[in-house]
Amino acid sequence: MTAPVMLRTADAVFAAESALRRAAEVVDELGDVAASSLRVLDDAAVDSFHARREERRDTYVESAGEHLDRLRNRSEVMRELGEELARHIDRASGAVDRVGAELEQALDGVAESVDVEALRMRVAALREVVTLAGPMVESISAHAFHAAEAAQATDALMLLDNRVHEAGREVSRADEGVSMMRTVLDHARTHAQDSATLASSLSRPGERSQQMAPPRPRDAGPGLAI
Repeated sequence: MTAPVMLRTADAVFAAESALRRAAEVVDELGDVAASSLRVLDDAAVDSFHARREERRDTYVESAGEHLDRLRNRSEVMRELGEELARHIDRASGAVDRVGAELEQALDGVAESVDVEALRMRVAALREVVTLAGPMVESISAHAFHAAEAAQATDALMLLDNRVHEAGREVSRADEGVSMMRTVLDHARTHAQDSATLASSLSRPGERSQQMAPPRPRDAGPGLAI
């Protein structure tokens, strides 16, 4: 494999690693917003429960409605973060595809070295994990969207209970999706970092040869047997 091809491969791997790192940062933001949403839901559920009593019913209904407004705002933020996350995953996926294309084209009919085969295996594992991430992002965004739809304030007590329940279900599912996404991205970043390290090493064959060459024996001094 020529040095220019290996350099392009290394650049694409680094691009994938960079996109996954940014995706992980967005997932952390999503986790914070989801946790905040769950706390707001707890407040809404408490007020919805107290609103069943005659005493101060209007006050509790109004307070629950305010909590639902806060929840709707947070759900919109989660949806927007989901869209940003999808862009980073798309970038990572495109970079991984470029890596695969470079390796496939360069190695067509050419015997592979052990290191290049190791890189191909790492990239294949990275592609599998990144492929898993796409549908998960869509699921998180969908749950955030439905949570925002459900979190509509109402004066009707029965509707209030239903909306708190529906919004809670959607936010909980979004939160579970965020946790799963964090695990997937951890695996993806590990594969990307390993691939980047190996691709970078392979792009500098002269330096790598020096690192792998056995040490030269020092010249024996006069009168010493070798």
